[in-house]
Amino acid sequence: MNPIITLEQVTKRFPPRRGALGLRGRGSLGDLLRGTKAEDFTALENISMEMHPGESLGIIGRNGSGKSTLLSLIAGVTLPTSGRIQVFGRVASLLELGAGFNPVLTGRENIYLNAGLLGMRHAQVDAVFDDIVRFSGIEEFIDQPVATYSSGMYVRIGFSVAAFVNPDIFLADEVLAVGDEDFQRKCRRKIGELREQGKTILFVSHDLSIVNTLCERVILLDGGRIIQRDTPQKTITYYLRQVGRDKGVHTFSDGDLEAIHCDGRISLFHKQEEMTAPSGFTMNIESLGRHHSSADAEWTVVERDSRGCRAEGRMMRLPVRLIWTLKVEKGVFHWQAALDVEQRCPLSRIDVECYLPAAYGTWLCGHMSGTFPDIQPGDITWNVVAAPETSASSGAALPATDSPLPAVVFQFNKTNPHFGLFWANTDYMSACRVLDYTARFPDSQENFAPGVHPLLELRLDTTVAAAEILDHLLARESLDCGRLKARFEQGRIRLLWDKEPLTAFLHVYSSMLIAHLWNDSQNFAWQEPEPLGTGLRIVGKSRRFPFAQEWELIPRENALGIRVWLHAEEELDVQEYHFSLVLPKSYTSWTTDREKGVFPDFEPEAGHWVHLNRNYESGVAMTAESPSLPMLTLCTDDPELPLRQTVLNTSFSENSRVLQALRPSGQSGLRFAPGRHLYFSGAIKVTPQKETDPSAVQA
Repeated sequence: MNPIITLEQVTKRFPPRRGALGLRGRGSLGDLLRGTKAEDFTALENISMEMHPGESLGIIGRNGSGKSTLLSLIAGVTLPTSGRIQVFGRVASLLELGAGFNPVLTGRENIYLNAGLLGMRHAQVDAVFDDIVRFSGIEEFIDQPVATYSSGMYVRIGFSVAAFVNPDIFLADEVLAVGDEDFQRKCRRKIGELREQGKTILFVSHDLSIVNTLCERVILLDGGRIIQRDTPQKTITYYLRQVGRDKGVHTFSDGDLEAIHCDGRISLFHKQEEMTAPSGFTMNIESLGRHHSSADAEWTVVERDSRGCRAEGRMMRLPVRLIWTLKVEKGVFHWQAALDVEQRCPLSRIDVECYLPAAYGTWLCGHMSGTFPDIQPGDITWNVVAAPETSASSGAALPATDSPLPAVVFQFNKTNPHFGLFWANTDYMSACRVLDYTARFPDSQENFAPGVHPLLELRLDTTVAAAEILDHLLARESLDCGRLKARFEQGRIRLLWDKEPLTAFLHVYSSMLIAHLWNDSQNFAWQEPEPLGTGLRIVGKSRRFPFAQEWELIPRENALGIRVWLHAEEELDVQEYHFSLVLPKSYTSWTTDREKGVFPDFEPEAGHWVHLNRNYESGVAMTAESPSLPMLTLCTDDPELPLRQTVLNTSFSENSRVLQALRPSGQSGLRFAPGRHLYFSGAIKVTPQKETDPSAVQA
């Protein structure tokens, strides 16, 4: 197959500019009088390459490396100083914002003008006109002069014309970065469709993930020369490593883990294998409806050594400086991030986006886990995979068992309370997994005062074995109580005995009946657990009513001490509340201070919980026994709290037993004044079954 684009030893030089240089006597009459000659600027030197029909080629490199000049030569906008260029077929190009538009003409007239310049007849444009306008999304402005258009509208109409004139060759420069996020996704999808139609695609982009996804080959330009041409992964990796001499770039490593900070983008490598997607780890800030990426900031590495660096990036359109402290140590990557705000600035949202390749197939988030769904060609937006709680701060991703990539564990220590994470799939063109650690600030807190504001700390661990990751994630929410293990899970406590589950269904939880609505603790918005001596303190806020609960969990030998406080923000009328221990059906008998009995079988027609005891007076201890599990006791220890003893079976579908400390409203009601009130105080105790003496059995 003959090439559709051929460049042979192409060089492009530009003469020195006049104006200010002439005032200094360079390239002007001063040079002539002194007998000196102004030097030309060499934008490209000795470029040779071929592209065949249906190929897609990406061009990457630093600013000033010659990328845009190369596209201009292929498009015929400018001519080479030397060498030969051959291009066959219709070329549609997006090289410069507004290029080819007449500002006096309307959008409709400019569509016909641009398409005509690309060789289309009027009737051919008629056939695709509606598609062009619909894709651009500017129907209501199509008969307005383009002089009134914003930069984003220029991009919309320019790309739409170029994409629908049935080009043989499609050229695109970074002009796509000007459009809004939704239109950028549409553009990427359209470029993918053109590639599938066998069109030849050549484009320049700083978005390395798009280059990696769309291109079969990538060339790297530096100083006007091609210094690397290979597969996307190899060329991108080479690019990230070779730019290390720039002021905003630093490469550092320790053992098998290597990190590269490249102007607001972080890439990680494990045993020479890239474990981040080409987009790496970045930070995005939303202010007044506009998005500002860390990759667009002006970066300087102010401190550096072999294992880390401190980098500062000044945002181009915000009075904000990003401060990142990065380090790798024994297989762990550390990232501290802060904002230095120069003047009061409204920031409505901050996202830390950690992009991983699609080779990672399993996700974990808190105590939840699952499999990433496949990314489909029709996916033009992100699809959230797991968002268990806005307050979650830990997650993990596992690759296939035969992958060279390591399992990764993310642990965020947030210094700002609004941060929480979710897992998502990106759009089809990017084809990545992404862990997004995001903060949405309420209107009352989005104005950041001048000064330094710590945001977060990330600890990314590559040393944890896949089989141990869940326990590793839950370590901060777990307590060792001898053979008993207690794990807090967003408003409920899971109990295990020698790794065997002791609780079921809702486990250990609380609930309050207010205005005929039950408010279960697992539906509260819970903060991160805080250390409380050897135990934990956790606060959860109701999403419906003006109150919060504070749980204090204290480990004891084969027991868990529990104290629950109610924080009423205003006067609160409660019909009743309880604190409950929910057990598996293998528990067969129960005892209260005044009664004992057996748990009956579950009735299939029973659609509600069934009370089993008859004496509901206050008491100190309730127990449940099982032939195969240890005895469990729910104790109360504050005589001032009139908590009644209740034993229940759940419905047939829930299939569980319940020991419940209940506080009804009584004749005078149950009203809490604003402030802090004791809700429950007691413990859950485990009594092991007696082990049989083997000698006694033999006797």
